[in-house]
Amino acid sequence: MKKMMKVLLSVVVVLGLFASVKPAEAQNTLADIQEAGELVVGTSADFPPFEWVVLDGGEAQVVGIDADLAQLIADEIGVELVIEDTSFDGLIPSVSSGRVDMVLAGMTYSEERAEQVDFSEVYYETNSKFVVPVGEEGNFESIEDFANLKIGVQKGTIQESLLNDVLPDAELVSMNKNGDLIEALKSKRVDAVLMDGIVVGEFVNLNSDAIVLLDDIQVEEENEGFAAVTAKGNTELMEAINKVIADVTESGQMEEIVTKNTELNAEQTEE
Repeated sequence: MKKMMKVLLSVVVVLGLFASVKPAEAQNTLADIQEAGELVVGTSADFPPFEWVVLDGGEAQVVGIDADLAQLIADEIGVELVIEDTSFDGLIPSVSSGRVDMVLAGMTYSEERAEQVDFSEVYYETNSKFVVPVGEEGNFESIEDFANLKIGVQKGTIQESLLNDVLPDAELVSMNKNGDLIEALKSKRVDAVLMDGIVVGEFVNLNSDAIVLLDDIQVEEENEGFAAVTAKGNTELMEAINKVIADVTESGQMEEIVTKNTELNAEQTEE
């Protein structure tokens, strides 16, 4: 009886070991994606002009710079594109577990993230900007003027970790959606919001009567810009992604994609 119990225990331990490594093996390789016939791309669609939601024939559709780039990657692989919209802080767990094949969501490299996922070459260089309520801009001349204030950031973003380093005395208010941050700023539940420059510029255009961009105050950053993300070790998929990024960068198509979506978002916010 004891011998049988030892055997059963050994089986349980072995099964447990397999279960513990399953997430690392859950990546969908290029061959898996081609066999399935679709590339599932995770994003967080509240980040115009990179990704936002429009109604097309009564159905919600994700559009934007990242959506266009994702389509080019799917075309390169020879499969259909499927975009899954989720919260930004849920994207890395989604790609690590194989729920999505890759992430395109204005994500920047960090050492902490790189321990969990792999990053592509940069497809868009970026920087972070502060936005404050109209009438308050005269109170801010340097980064030090934000000390001890409530500053809104999107949860899980590089801006969140950046402010922990450069403004340790500030009170960070982290939210899942950029739109919620802007509403919090307009109602003065936060004193300022830090967001990617081109993205916060779009929100300012939409809310120019209530918020203003502090273009002269720079936040020093080490990240080089936005990159695509895959599960660790998904080499062939990453090679396909980097090929597309190199092609659109060298040909000038990336600039066209950025201009197109920036103008599209501006048109829609004016309607």
